[in-house]
Amino acid sequence: MEYLVTAEQMKTYDRNTIQETGIPSLVLMERAAYATAMEIMKRFPQGGRVLAVCGCGNNGGDGFAVARILKEHGFLAECVLVGDRARCSTETETQISILEKQGNVPVHFMESEAAKEGGVCFEWDSGYDIIVDALFGIGLSRNLEGLFREMACAINRSGAFTVSVDIPSGIHADTGKVMGSAVRADLTVTYGYCKLGMMLYPGTEYTGELVATKIGIWSGEQFGERTVFHYTKADLDRLPQRKSDGNKGTFGKVLVIAGSHTMCGACQFAALGAYRMGAGLVRVLTAEENRTSMFQAVPEAVLQTYGDAFPEAELAESLKWADCVLAGPGIGTSDMAKQIIEYVCHHCTKPLVIDADGINILSLPEYKTLLREAGERTSVVITPHIGEFARLMNESVSHCKEERFALSTQCAQENNVCVVCKDARTVVTDISGHSCLNVSGDNGMATGGTGDVLAGMIVGLMAQGMEAFEAACLGTYLHGLAGNLASEEKTEYSVMAQDLLDKLPEVLKEAVLRKYHTI
Repeated sequence: MEYLVTAEQMKTYDRNTIQETGIPSLVLMERAAYATAMEIMKRFPQGGRVLAVCGCGNNGGDGFAVARILKEHGFLAECVLVGDRARCSTETETQISILEKQGNVPVHFMESEAAKEGGVCFEWDSGYDIIVDALFGIGLSRNLEGLFREMACAINRSGAFTVSVDIPSGIHADTGKVMGSAVRADLTVTYGYCKLGMMLYPGTEYTGELVATKIGIWSGEQFGERTVFHYTKADLDRLPQRKSDGNKGTFGKVLVIAGSHTMCGACQFAALGAYRMGAGLVRVLTAEENRTSMFQAVPEAVLQTYGDAFPEAELAESLKWADCVLAGPGIGTSDMAKQIIEYVCHHCTKPLVIDADGINILSLPEYKTLLREAGERTSVVITPHIGEFARLMNESVSHCKEERFALSTQCAQENNVCVVCKDARTVVTDISGHSCLNVSGDNGMATGGTGDVLAGMIVGLMAQGMEAFEAACLGTYLHGLAGNLASEEKTEYSVMAQDLLDKLPEVLKEAVLRKYHTI
């Protein structure tokens, strides 16, 4: 896993690196600039014409230093300062002075309109191969305006390969929000740790290729716990160990309570997700109307059905039989569905995943206490998409998107559950407040049935003994990787839920090969 940081955390790490370890700020700046220049040289080994667009803060100082280093390696480099030189940080003024003393990298000035009427002492042309965006770093807290906005727009219009220093100018480091306007980078070279806003939409769309470099920044545990992380391919090693002499019981028995007379696919996708993920045996309890389609789609499953009468005996026996349970996909919100979810929340003592309509039922005022009741009795994972989560939290969708980490933590802690808040960037949160931001997957997965597959995958991992939070994190990551492979083959337009199930073995094959160090 790799940790993500907020702007305030990163500022603390920078400050303490300088004050506690004694590494001067200019040394860190030189390291950052060198790392950025090396990434540019990898992509332009033949050299090229470079313009570094710099602000007055230390981000601008990085940009001036990048231009100087590229000049040393044969690039044609020049710089422009956007803003008043008198307001430059000490380090940035030092970098400008170095360039002026060396005399081989032209430095132009574009002063603010408040400082000089007309304000422009630099004429843009179209001959640049590379633009280094060093206008603003992680400290930006207000919208780009005036010359800064104009320059960001000019960079985007230029057609040059754009490299952002630490973060694209105009992107909020914590939320990914576009602050009025922002630079669209082809490459962002960030320092120390990736910033949260570069992984969240829309910020991730402006970041381009992201490279995180180590420049000597020391986080130190005493400088604050990092609570947000994302999985990488290295985390495929977390896949549960398969015993060579295992049997169906060894790998877990899953009960899937899903589907209704109008939603036959949900129980099929959930059951197949659990089986594909490695569960030993899956039993499905569903409406009688789904009998034929279930036998055809998942002949491996044990099937129980119910008609008009509440299936209390079947529920009691199945809950006793199972090692873990998935309830909710496609069951609807009828009186029967409500009775089933209520019974499960009252009586389930096995690890439990609640999805889709199960969450919609628990969002109703008369059922609000059931989730907490279940969470106090056993390990519970809920998997709402952002709309379902908004209903559960009685908040607007927009507010849930903006405060997804805080609200997911609130929901987890209030109900003693693990929350998988599904969106373009899914957030998985446990009661400790730790969150996994999932970065796999794409918009091809925005189609019916993919959530049922995910719920099945998570419960399939839990059936093999994986703890709830880790199962939710790994299941979500694997689900996204399968979606990526499906989109590569069929394009994002044509992916369907079944395609994720078809690609999951390919993802798991890579995981197995990595686990046993054959790749």
